[in-house]
Amino acid sequence: MTVSTAPAPADSGSLPHVGHHPPARSPLRPVLRNSSGRLGWYIVAALIAFIVIAPVLRYYSMAFENGAEAIRSIADIPRIGPTIINTVVLAAGSTAMAVVLALALAKAVLHVPRRWRRVASLVPMLPLVIPASAAVIGYVFIFSPSVGYGNVLLRHLPFLSGMEEGPINVYSMPAMIVITGLDLTGIIFTLVYARLQEIRGPLEAAAHLAGASGWKSFTTITLPLLRPSLIAGIVVAFLLGLGQFTVPLLLGARTGIDVITTEIFRTREDYPIDYALTAALGLPLLIVGLLSIVLQRVATGDQRRYITQSGAGGQVSEKTSIWALVLVLAYGTVAVLLPLLAIVLVAFSPFWNGDLASTTFTLEHVKAGFSDPAVVSSVLTSAGTALTAVLIALPLGFIAALAMTGPFRAPRIAQYFLDASFLAPLAVPRAILGLIVLFVFLQPPFNLYGTYALFVVGYVFIALPFSLRAQHGSLVGVHPSLFEAAQISGAGRWRTIFEIALPLTRAGMAAAATMMMVILTHDFAVSIMVRSPGNNVMGTLLYEYWDNGVYPQVAVMALVMSMVTALGLGATILVGGRSALERI
Repeated sequence: MTVSTAPAPADSGSLPHVGHHPPARSPLRPVLRNSSGRLGWYIVAALIAFIVIAPVLRYYSMAFENGAEAIRSIADIPRIGPTIINTVVLAAGSTAMAVVLALALAKAVLHVPRRWRRVASLVPMLPLVIPASAAVIGYVFIFSPSVGYGNVLLRHLPFLSGMEEGPINVYSMPAMIVITGLDLTGIIFTLVYARLQEIRGPLEAAAHLAGASGWKSFTTITLPLLRPSLIAGIVVAFLLGLGQFTVPLLLGARTGIDVITTEIFRTREDYPIDYALTAALGLPLLIVGLLSIVLQRVATGDQRRYITQSGAGGQVSEKTSIWALVLVLAYGTVAVLLPLLAIVLVAFSPFWNGDLASTTFTLEHVKAGFSDPAVVSSVLTSAGTALTAVLIALPLGFIAALAMTGPFRAPRIAQYFLDASFLAPLAVPRAILGLIVLFVFLQPPFNLYGTYALFVVGYVFIALPFSLRAQHGSLVGVHPSLFEAAQISGAGRWRTIFEIALPLTRAGMAAAATMMMVILTHDFAVSIMVRSPGNNVMGTLLYEYWDNGVYPQVAVMALVMSMVTALGLGATILVGGRSALERI
């Protein structure tokens, strides 16, 4: 079929000729630039902003009510000074550890023998998808001062044989920093590793030819070019460290090491809940989060300064080492394998005493756990509420992706509101996010107390950023000529959406859906905050067992969560490939 190249009549209002104009200008833009199209986008942006941002603003506004009485009352909280210091120390220490580990692992993966490199690149990401609560409990089973498996083995060493406890105390601040740092490493690794793959090439080759050592090349070329990705990773990791809840609740609370989120949780457990005080306590975390995002933008500056010219020539000679693979596997062993192994040992033991030599393994606890109606119900509830949240978040993310890319780009102001609405949940620690949901949706006209809908609402807030990121990535690289061809063929807006835009996002949407299911089914912080008596998901039931000190049940529940996660992780990689993990 031959397409005519004759120019359209000037007075016909036809589309400009593609050959005479930049291809990036879509002929569909005028359709949405008319008054009704712009108004429609403004309405969509306003509605989503109202749904997402309004609850956050309403919650934090309570801190300023009655002349900011709640803020002034913070000084009356016992040990508030050490609590603030613990929060900062945990965030700073775990972030510093994560940065060093992530850089070392990223460089190591690049030197892993090629046949193992693909597997090695997945290992540092595994802590991101293994339930954090299960991992923490696994470390308790290993390094509990008296009966931890690791401590019992260490005390068999000649120079430690006289000790009755330790030598490692999992309930200490150093242990909390290490465990949190291992978890945060994967976040920085995903950003740094992708950038390292782009940087390796002509610039490093030139440095080597000029006589620069590997360390000199890394500090003068690689590290400066990593700056945007590294700063982004540091900011995200530090914010997550400030809002860390799982590790302090399960470990620090036992020895009086409180952080802001556990202090908020303690206030939440009192009746009636002093929401104003919890908002005042969480306000510094929100402010630091917003400032960190601004500082990140300022520090990275013009992104064009970090663009590198890639090419086939001048590649650095690739030196592989089996020791690089050993380093990566050692991290995976410490961060994932050992905690899961400890969980399995306790789950299959009659009781937990730390003595493997005298233990006779049994299936009693596992059989009881898998047949327990409470466990089965929690699994089904987790899957059902997570799936419902995903089905809500996916179309919202698709609408936002259309607004920011492709042929139906919204006015810039509407884009800003949509972007802020979808990213807002990332700026709020998840424990506080759960409390926001609890506060807003317990009141009229919602009145959701005692319903599973509270879990769904909380999970939607968690899922929104991931939904937008995955689908935006699927549309942003599509050439406008594809949509121009649809317009030339007479396709209207809705037909273009359903027959072109939607199929293009199908792979990203499927990968995002499976990844969100993994994240939501093992959520801990939001679930703990919105739970009510008798309504349990896997995370809340795990905490109930933990709070009651029934450790075999704790181990079985952690094992169930890990198995559900493993199934979800397998589905994620099957549907979206390795890149799907980078969307978390």
